[in-house]
Amino acid sequence: MSSERFDAEYFDHYYFARATRIAEPAYFGRLAGFLTAYLDLLDCRVDEVLDAGCGAGLLHAGLRRAWPRVHIDAFDASAWACARYGWQQATIEAYQATEVYDLVICYDVLQYLDREAARAAIAKLAGLTRTALFFGVLTREDWRDNCDQVRTDGDAHLRSARWYRRELGRYFRNAGGGLYIRRDATDVVLYALESV
Repeated sequence: MSSERFDAEYFDHYYFARATRIAEPAYFGRLAGFLTAYLDLLDCRVDEVLDAGCGAGLLHAGLRRAWPRVHIDAFDASAWACARYGWQQATIEAYQATEVYDLVICYDVLQYLDREAARAAIAKLAGLTRTALFFGVLTREDWRDNCDQVRTDGDAHLRSARWYRRELGRYFRNAGGGLYIRRDATDVVLYALESV
């Protein structure tokens, strides 16, 4: 999918315009609050974050409130978002990093990739992640049962939640709530009923 479609009009429609945005601004603060509280509960130290496909970076303020010293690297395919917010412009396929991150965020990105590109992106995310991945994606089930189809961008590759669980499960343990812990992160304890 062309990165040119993610222009100012796209962001205004899905994120900023009151009549059409997918969520109220406070939602992103609550989402960041959940994520930081859960990682703190699991005693996961987070100093370095990568936001892969960060868009407008709506989680960043909440992350910085909870973790004032956190360093956040961010990239997006959108030339408009990168010019507006100062992110690195890259697709997940082309992104190059020499380090791994305590936390990688990839939220509402992979539905724009075809099956093979999405599978490769999950492997790449695993390689960038030291401990935790915060992952969300529009699934076929969500499109059918959960989302407001007027306010949600359905021009995407809709795959089943089962497909994503299987692909993510190669590298991560599902901790619930969109949080995934690397299988080889032995210092993180997930009790039986805490994991999915």
